[in-house]
Amino acid sequence: MKTDYHLKLKPVIRYLEKNYNTPLNLENVARMASLSPYHFHRIFKAVTDETLNEYLRRLRLQKAARDLFYNKPAVIDVALESGFSSSQSFAKAFRKYFNMSPTDVRNCPTVELFSIAVQNSKVGHQLSKNGNDLANANSYTHPNIKQRRVTMERKQFQPTSLAYVRVTGSYGENYEQAIGKLYQWAGSEGVADATCIFIYHDNPELTPVDKCRTDICLMVSDSVKISGDIELQSFAGGEYATSRTSITNKQQYEPVWNDHISQIVELGLEMEDRPCFELYHSYDAEKDISDISFCSAIK
Repeated sequence: MKTDYHLKLKPVIRYLEKNYNTPLNLENVARMASLSPYHFHRIFKAVTDETLNEYLRRLRLQKAARDLFYNKPAVIDVALESGFSSSQSFAKAFRKYFNMSPTDVRNCPTVELFSIAVQNSKVGHQLSKNGNDLANANSYTHPNIKQRRVTMERKQFQPTSLAYVRVTGSYGENYEQAIGKLYQWAGSEGVADATCIFIYHDNPELTPVDKCRTDICLMVSDSVKISGDIELQSFAGGEYATSRTSITNKQQYEPVWNDHISQIVELGLEMEDRPCFELYHSYDAEKDISDISFCSAIK
């Protein structure tokens, strides 16, 4: 059965539209969409094209712009009400989004609204809307399907064991030493040609980047002898949505992962609460090209 993620997120969007200025309990919000907290942020971004924090900040800034224009309060009062610690941090975020300062909007006479709309589509669009229309402005509850070449396949992975080295810290950083340890051990055990996968246990939206865990693994038999920093864990296998592509630099990983999740949303595949991973088919050291499948667990 195809999963409609736009429909699943509809109660969440409606809730956020009314409660964007109050502290959120992520587990409760994810539960509204029947998603795990681990997958919620990835699905939310695929549907809205914004992270949860970006979405909430935009709503707060749009509300702040209307308050400043129509009610003329002090900028510091609006900044604090919008969740900013100072008028300076508020002004920086405001200008980045609207290309105008909070004071510019506050001091603007109402008769100049039309010229604002012409000069600055963002602020003009928001100020020209009735204050009660915010909830209808960006609902994201109707699919806006992007035309893309579908490269996703469903694959069944068999249970196995994983010899691995754990890396804790920002994803993509400080992997070289761990890879060296893993393959030095693998060479001594005759398993250097085993399939390599990188498992990502945490979502950086939820976990501080210095606490994010990556397991750099080789698929091996459970009879293999481990030593030193090498550990052994079970891999349950199961069905995964996979997207295979070539990677030539680190900057490509994030957009490929984003596209991978977007295809899951478009295809309506129901995700399962297991960590995602990258499967490395080959690596050309001379050209620095990796042939990788990006894998997310599905039901």
